[in-house]
Amino acid sequence: MLNEINHKSGTQQAGLETLSAHGVSDHHMKRTYFPGITDIVVVTDPAEIRKISNDLRFDRDFLGHGPVRNVQLLRKVARAFSLNGRLYPPLLPRTDPSRAAAQEELRSRLNVKADEVKHGPAELERLAEWVRGTGTAEELGMLVQQSIGRLFVESFTATEESLAAARLVLEAASSSNVLRMLWWRISGRLQRAKTLLASMVNGDLIGTIALSTARQLIDDGLHKMRQLAADPALRSSMTTDAVVDECLFAPPIVLRQAKTSGEVGGCPFRRGSLFILEVGSASKGAANRDIVFLSQSWSRCAAEKWVPALLQGVWTRVSATLDGPS
Repeated sequence: MLNEINHKSGTQQAGLETLSAHGVSDHHMKRTYFPGITDIVVVTDPAEIRKISNDLRFDRDFLGHGPVRNVQLLRKVARAFSLNGRLYPPLLPRTDPSRAAAQEELRSRLNVKADEVKHGPAELERLAEWVRGTGTAEELGMLVQQSIGRLFVESFTATEESLAAARLVLEAASSSNVLRMLWWRISGRLQRAKTLLASMVNGDLIGTIALSTARQLIDDGLHKMRQLAADPALRSSMTTDAVVDECLFAPPIVLRQAKTSGEVGGCPFRRGSLFILEVGSASKGAANRDIVFLSQSWSRCAAEKWVPALLQGVWTRVSATLDGPS
């Protein structure tokens, strides 16, 4: 969640079209390949996603050349999630020397905060009020962004401008409107949005991307929690753990690229083939909740304990003032 590319896009927005010369499909993996144009594999099966996310042949060490559609997609994502020529850590490859150390340091800090927040401290009351039914979607967006920002800067205060900047970054990563994206670049609007977010977390690039990506996923979770809180029958039938599980949302997709040619799950691929792992849909169901944070992968999210703890803390405060068990 804090360490994966997250943008509101499906395979069509990612540039995938059914124009392939060769298509391989076994219900959970489909390759669309046309020489020089596109070479994209969409993976939906949880087991295959786990396999690919740990396979040394696939990485985030994205090539700067290849089929046109692949390059377009990767450039769009890199443009959204970089600042002054520096890629955000969620785009760095497995072998990057700074990635693992920074990830473990952040995980340690967030785990400490998770132990504090899961008990529902007073600082979560405004989020709890929103879940009970008070406030607008805009207000929730700022509250969530502020909760994330304060993981990096204690005095972080979200604003309408910072929320708008975060939304623009996500839209830039997923939009298929070429003219709009060109205007954002020429006008400097995207650059200003990223610069604003970075300035609010003292230049921390993980914090910068989290203000956009993790914010959206937690926002989605709290919208779901508000629905649960409004239904007395559901509240009375669900434990806190069940509520938290219901309110966990994974990024719609994450990306990996083949470093060599080969075959996986009956699907052939070439060096440079782009794999779109549909973790959003694959993470549904209790047996697959590890996919929300890719917990079995080298790239597992540093917030894998903090996010559930935050949701638990909010629900603890909500349920304390509503009918039904906590």
